[in-house]
Amino acid sequence: MSIYDKLGAKTAGIKARTIEKSADKLPRTAPGMFLNATQRIDEAEARVEELEAKLREAEGMGGREIALEEIHEAPGRRRKLTDRQYSELKENLRNNPLVTPVTLRKRAAGGFEIVSGNNRVAAYRELGRTHILAVVLNSDDNQAEINAFYANLLQSDLTDFEKFLGFQRILERHPNQTHAQVAEGAGVSRSFVSQLMAFADLPDEVLHILATRPDVIGANAAQDFAALAKKGRGEQVLRAVQRIAAGEIDQGKGVKEAAIDPVTKVPATKVEPIRIRLGRSTYCDLRRANNVLRLQFQSAEEAAAVQDAIEELLQRRVREAGK
Repeated sequence: MSIYDKLGAKTAGIKARTIEKSADKLPRTAPGMFLNATQRIDEAEARVEELEAKLREAEGMGGREIALEEIHEAPGRRRKLTDRQYSELKENLRNNPLVTPVTLRKRAAGGFEIVSGNNRVAAYRELGRTHILAVVLNSDDNQAEINAFYANLLQSDLTDFEKFLGFQRILERHPNQTHAQVAEGAGVSRSFVSQLMAFADLPDEVLHILATRPDVIGANAAQDFAALAKKGRGEQVLRAVQRIAAGEIDQGKGVKEAAIDPVTKVPATKVEPIRIRLGRSTYCDLRRANNVLRLQFQSAEEAAAVQDAIEELLQRRVREAGK
């Protein structure tokens, strides 16, 4: 057995301690020299492991090129963009490299499912590209849905209605969670989540409009409209949202219009005319509606002649009423 084997046996189970690096404090005995060497080996191995971990992390974050033919889109997960936004995204990707990799997860059926980056993948397909930079995560269906929503939640142009849909999906998948728990997971306030959930109380016709135009109303207007709908003003809410979508009024005016009590119209009483005849011909038609009396003659001359007689009659009645 060599001297180093003997020293190793003597020092087995002894934890290496920190040795001062200054020359005057270096160990001078064989056991001390062995412990010092052992510690430096341990430190080197730990440093190698740390660097390897950082390298693996850097490689994962940098992503890798994956063929588009292996990538599949999950229904309902793509963030809605206007035609202009999508066109600008595609032109940007046409002229510049992809800065942020898309996020994927492996499918049981083979290939990959998009967690975040549906629009970027679609733009790459239209541009005729064959591969895209991607990061592959290990996640189940629930976590993939949550990851996709939270990735979109960070986008400043995500509409309140789309945020509502995302939180609604999370609550549907986790019915035991409260608004406060969901809000904490998303890093937003509970009141904001509760306000967004007011979209669920809007009339179905309004939700159909928002499905294609999610930017028509925000959370504040949705909360006001939902309160009005609960009071039985669903039709007024629908008309107001339709006018907002058409660009005729803004959200504030829409809420005010929907809050106004509808004017109850008194049905007009149908009045049959009294026909005054002169022989077989009509002399005039007489109609009265409440306090309005209307005469219609066959000729302007006859109307002028009768006007004088009517005026004289009215003057006489006024004089009699004043006595």
